Amino acid sequence: MTTPEHAVHPDDDLVLHATGHPVPAEVSAHVETCPRCAHEVAALRAVSELLRDPVDLVAAPAGLWDKVAAEIDRDEEGRPVLTVVDGAVVDGAVADDATPPAPPRGVVAPLPDPAPAASLAPARSRRRRVAGGWLVAAAAAGVVVGGVGVRALDGPEPQPTPSAVVLGETKLDTLDTQQVLGAASAVRVDGHLDLDVDTPALDPGTGYLEVWLINKDLKRMVSVGVLRPGEGNQRFAIDQSLIDQGYVIVDISREGYDDRPEHSGDSIARGTLAL
Repeated sequence: MTTPEHAVHPDDDLVLHATGHPVPAEVSAHVETCPRCAHEVAALRAVSELLRDPVDLVAAPAGLWDKVAAEIDRDEEGRPVLTVVDGAVVDGAVADDATPPAPPRGVVAPLPDPAPAASLAPARSRRRRVAGGWLVAAAAAGVVVGGVGVRALDGPEPQPTPSAVVLGETKLDTLDTQQVLGAASAVRVDGHLDLDVDTPALDPGTGYLEVWLINKDLKRMVSVGVLRPGEGNQRFAIDQSLIDQGYVIVDISREGYDDRPEHSGDSIARGTLAL
């Protein structure tokens, strides 16, 4: 069953219905048979459920409320509205020397397309926009639900791009022929130090490839991770203390599945970070 286009929608009661407040029986019956009103009730109910939990309010950005007011003061086709007060049409606010009557102030009419005369729209059209408009106002106020800021009109909050600073880099050469097989660099990103290793597809043999940082005394080394062959640039988290202690030689080795954590001695490529 569908609702005729000329039927009056109970716009003023939809918020009450969505939030569980008592409404006349004919309002409930109308919502059950009217797709438009049912959709509005569902949207209102979803926001109402979100706002049941305690929330933290953050101040709205400057000028945002002006955008909200401008949005509410437009009809469904995006045109500005006019208000009739005491038989006179005023655009937006009433002049300072005019005293508006008690609410409702008058009949709200959409600004017509260019024409000699303007036709006035029913007041219920305005009431329906204001009833749903509180959703826009709540979102624009910056209500934080579950740690996520709800934003409207201004779009999503831009995320800053992490700044990367290269502390040192080196070519990775074979130990015997000095053939270049890649490059490595120590990079600081957002306060974290990483080792970037960029290589072509290296042959792991029957085992796997491991990345090491060797101390410049050539007696101590630490493993920083497993290199996935054929994936180009890969990043490994390291600590500044390693660099400070002299672990500046980057080494890639072939390792076997033999449960032996120490270096196999089979280095494919190596290079010293120039810091």
